[in-house]
Amino acid sequence: MPTKPRRVTQREIAEIAGVSQTTVSVVLNDRDGTNVRIPEETRARVKAAIEQATYVADPAARRLAGLDNQIIGVFTYEEALSPESLDFYGPLLNGIERAAEEIGWDLLLFTSSPVENGTRSLFHRKTRLRLTDGCVLLGQQMVGSELERLVAEQFPFVAVGRRDETAAAVPYVGVDYVTPANAVIDLAAAGGHRQALYVHRGRDTATARDRRGAVEAASAAGRMAFMLVGEERVAELPRLARATDATLIIAEDAFLTEDVILSLVGAGVDVPGEISVAAFGEVRGHRTDGRALTGFRVPRKQVAAEALALLQQLITTDPQEWAELDIQRLLVAEVEAGDTIAARPAGQS
Repeated sequence: MPTKPRRVTQREIAEIAGVSQTTVSVVLNDRDGTNVRIPEETRARVKAAIEQATYVADPAARRLAGLDNQIIGVFTYEEALSPESLDFYGPLLNGIERAAEEIGWDLLLFTSSPVENGTRSLFHRKTRLRLTDGCVLLGQQMVGSELERLVAEQFPFVAVGRRDETAAAVPYVGVDYVTPANAVIDLAAAGGHRQALYVHRGRDTATARDRRGAVEAASAAGRMAFMLVGEERVAELPRLARATDATLIIAEDAFLTEDVILSLVGAGVDVPGEISVAAFGEVRGHRTDGRALTGFRVPRKQVAAEALALLQQLITTDPQEWAELDIQRLLVAEVEAGDTIAARPAGQS
């Protein structure tokens, strides 16, 4: 059996070229030569060192040498282009497309793996993962064993969203939903609201648990008393609100919030005059009866751009040095103050 070629590190290239490892990294990432900080003579010396050190077929060495395919894979565990999912995936895909265009790389959207039982398999026999230099993973839920395999094989990838399907060191760029959830609760509490309902979909994902955790923590601390209600009970919300003296209803996402408002208005409840409503999710583009929803402004395009930047960093860095990188990042969603939260009506307890 032929011996697998040894991987060449940026440190070795730097030693051959007589420059710093940082200089090697800048040259590798500056493919079009527009970084004026690197003199052309230095750039040529680094490229000569790369040619000297990487005359092998090892994919990792080829990536370090800039001899990669410059193709990034995009894999979605769920269907991404359906009308129902575009609200979530659209901004992410748009951000990935723009970021890839800026660095001059192509995208390969994996669609050959069929959706079975609501999810795809990244390692399905039809998935052309090895055609790419690295991959961005999208999905509400991912398969822990597949993430572990990618980490073990040192294949460059970045997951979008905080991952807790495995204890492996999964590179990800996600969104902090806890901070804005607390801000929405504080906004309502400042308006005098004390009793609330939280309507959820019952999903067991990291972000769903983060949202529920904020609600449960607020109840435990006495900031707001919440009753948790499953989405299947939306039609009962007017009765439940009266029974619990709730003056606020928060739903897990904007679509569910719209259903909540329809249920309340259909029962003759004034929103937000009698009951205020908010979403623990992205609300841009969502309005009801001309009113903008109160909820989150999620930086999805920024998440996508940072995910691609991190992936490029992994691709151009030797796997033995990945531990030195910041591979798990969270960006904070902001509160979008709409028209659906009002001060608690006088006389309500």
